[in-house]
Amino acid sequence: MLNTIRPYITRDESFGTIDSVDIDSSDLSALKLLFEQHNWTYKNLRHRPSIIIGRRGSGKTYYLRSVFFDKQYDFYTEIRTARVLGQMTRVIQRMTKDAVFPEMVSELWETVLWISVFSEVKKSSLLSEDDMYVVSAYLDSVNVRDSDNVDEVFSNLASMLDDAMNKNPNSGAVEILRGYDRITFDNAKSVIVDGFGKSKKTFVILMDSLDDFQIDMDSVSRSLQGLLKLVGSMNKPRDVVDIRFCIPAEIYHRFLTISSNPNKDFRRALKLQWTAGELVLIGAQRLMFYLALYYQEFLKPIYPLDLTKRADAMKLFQAVLPEKITNQAGYQEETMSYILRHTQLLPRHFLMLLNSIFKSPGGTQRLTPFPVSEDRITNGVRQMEEYMIGEIFVAFKPTFPTAEETCKRCLPELGHKFTMGDLHRVFTRHGKAVFGSDNLFEFQRMLLEIGAIGRVIPGKEKDVYIKGNFEYTVSHQLNLGQDDELCVHPLFSGIFHGSGQQERPVYPYGSALDDADYRVNDD
Repeated sequence: MLNTIRPYITRDESFGTIDSVDIDSSDLSALKLLFEQHNWTYKNLRHRPSIIIGRRGSGKTYYLRSVFFDKQYDFYTEIRTARVLGQMTRVIQRMTKDAVFPEMVSELWETVLWISVFSEVKKSSLLSEDDMYVVSAYLDSVNVRDSDNVDEVFSNLASMLDDAMNKNPNSGAVEILRGYDRITFDNAKSVIVDGFGKSKKTFVILMDSLDDFQIDMDSVSRSLQGLLKLVGSMNKPRDVVDIRFCIPAEIYHRFLTISSNPNKDFRRALKLQWTAGELVLIGAQRLMFYLALYYQEFLKPIYPLDLTKRADAMKLFQAVLPEKITNQAGYQEETMSYILRHTQLLPRHFLMLLNSIFKSPGGTQRLTPFPVSEDRITNGVRQMEEYMIGEIFVAFKPTFPTAEETCKRCLPELGHKFTMGDLHRVFTRHGKAVFGSDNLFEFQRMLLEIGAIGRVIPGKEKDVYIKGNFEYTVSHQLNLGQDDELCVHPLFSGIFHGSGQQERPVYPYGSALDDADYRVNDD
């Protein structure tokens, strides 16, 4: 077992790779071992969501690829979203001389995605000889014969559509693909559905997210509108072919605006959100592998442990970390709370910080370098803050292109805690010039959505910390009132704090292990 994960859990990356795509899809054993299953999100995958919404670093790709090893489906095809979306967009651009309705685009998406299902099933022994003939004959008619992979399928389809529409510009793409011949799309789909039903097998289409969907392009938004309509109609209780389509939470609200019917399109959506306790389980699982690989003697006295239980996961961390540290402001706080409050409750953030903290300084290594020193913890966090903030700005760039420059100008002028009046003054004096708008509400929205600022929770303040609610832990937009007190997230204050004062640290709600699960206690 340990040899399986040795390439991924190293001395330099003690908690492993932070990108699941770095693990080869054929390396199923490693994928499964590094996948922590004892969490709310994994349980909800059993409800067969058609859309997975998550921020960058929330684990969208990992949860998409969990079908490789969890046996929920018997067949799958993994589609490169950028390629097929680009091809569909070009088809729609050719259709725009006529009225293009969401239903038409949805039907086109249905046809194209089902063709990828046909092609994959053709490689299996699922169908009888007669049924296989029907599928093969249809695929031949749309120029998809012996395609080795799904990219080739879509490339061949695109070529066929281009040729057909060049020869007869009045032909519709859907009509071309549905077929007028003896064997049509509906015939092929019918035998596939019957074959799955008789054999009690199921299939899933996987479509990962993109960093930038370029929604501002009309043909792209039309294409996505049709795709959302199709996705919203799939994954019904009796369906044998499902879809998992990933959407970045950073532009989720923009997807809502292009959807022709958000209530229907997003009715089977799953939002990836994490609690501090779940992140600790992920970290403990990887810490156990690290110790088992490189410090077996140190690990032996700590056993036995059940790392599906938070108490045992914390016991493992307490063996390698000091109980408390003194932060930069001179306040003492629990070590795990200090680390967690410097995340936005994303697995990627947590693993990045742990990798940085546990990395051996200067290549030197003691026999047992535990507990990790306070300096290594605070320095490890500090070294990652700028990189983590940069990733947040990049993820939100399609929506807020001036966010980074605006934060550089405005956040150093604010304390850890401030008022709405303070925010207004800072915007007027420093923000308007770079934000690109003189609208205060839009400025507030940007800071709230990227998680730079939150609302202080009344009655939750202590002498040693400020408790704040941030938008990434609510299911709706966080709305502010004139009398609200606000606070800056620790990640952002670590980079942009300019006052030099020793201020109480901010604890984002959800980052403490004893905080209630915000997913069921939403304000």
